[in-house]
Amino acid sequence: MARFLAALMLAALAPLLAATTALKLDFDTLADKSARIVIGKAGKSAAAWDAARTAIWTHVDVTVSETLKGDAGNALKVAIRGGVIGNIGQSVGGAGNLQEGKEYLLFLWKDDDGQWQLQGMIQGAFEIETRDGTRYAKNSLSGLTIVDPKTLKPSGDQAATELKLADAREKVKARANAPEAGK
Repeated sequence: MARFLAALMLAALAPLLAATTALKLDFDTLADKSARIVIGKAGKSAAAWDAARTAIWTHVDVTVSETLKGDAGNALKVAIRGGVIGNIGQSVGGAGNLQEGKEYLLFLWKDDDGQWQLQGMIQGAFEIETRDGTRYAKNSLSGLTIVDPKTLKPSGDQAATELKLADAREKVKARANAPEAGK
């Protein structure tokens, strides 16, 4: 009976075990907290161990077509937790995956090792697509369990953010010019 209850409990918790818990970051918060915001196309990627050989990071080359905040130049590398080296792989729910050849609106912060990372994990990567002649940017919450910042309990708001790319540009510009932005 105890084994049955343990198996039942594990089955009930399985969806949470593959997810990472995170606070949902709205667009304004992403813009305020990010040191760089760029539009760019994901290129080649390569996985590498960290210095302590305890974690794998995938480094994605991004060709920048437009910088909305900060100084990105025309290329940068984005580090994403997880990847595969030989026959060893690490997967981190919600870390994100920038697919080669796809265009993104990226919200980035720089870690203590000088690596550019996605703000809010996958929340900071908005895939750009065109529908009916209009360009849209949409992020994902795939692999994340979103929690309420006050109660730290799972939130009912699991919806991704989508907006017209032109509106996203204007919002970033407005946040950059706001007196309290980024503080």
